[in-house]
Amino acid sequence: MSDDAVKDRGRRGKPTTGAEDPTDAAMRRLQAELEERPLRHTQLRPLPSSTLDAQSPESTDEEPRRPRRFRYFDREKGAALAVLSYCSVLFGVPFFIVPLVLRNNPFSLHHAKAAGAIYLLCYAFVLLATLNCALFLPLALLAYIPALIGIYRASAGVEAGQAALGPLGERLFRFIEVKK
Repeated sequence: MSDDAVKDRGRRGKPTTGAEDPTDAAMRRLQAELEERPLRHTQLRPLPSSTLDAQSPESTDEEPRRPRRFRYFDREKGAALAVLSYCSVLFGVPFFIVPLVLRNNPFSLHHAKAAGAIYLLCYAFVLLATLNCALFLPLALLAYIPALIGIYRASAGVEAGQAALGPLGERLFRFIEVKK
């Protein structure tokens, strides 16, 4: 073969002619379509409001958002004590007292208050079960559900919320504040 014939061959070793390869045309169409419309997983979406801090400049005005109560550092540092607080209900040992006494982290203190409310509710039902076992013992066992929800929410780094009795705990222990 002559040098001109070798140079005249395409990428796949076929001689190039005036006709275009259909796979090359399909690839060009696909690339043009991808440039027009990016893939769904590559689009940047705003984070949900539960992960944004109050000081975060990324918050947009497209929807009204509640300001966050806890900074990222507080959530990361206090997550272990927050989860341990809810274990007081599961194991019967009042671990929630530790963050209430320390009071150095607002996140763990908030979850300790919620865990304290669940703990008091559970053991109130246990004491009432001495009067009517058929009614109050199942209610005492149902108190484990808010504790499990609280463990999940504390490990996720969010507030206790209604399901984990966070507002009730804040009302019961409103006199306990974070040390400055």
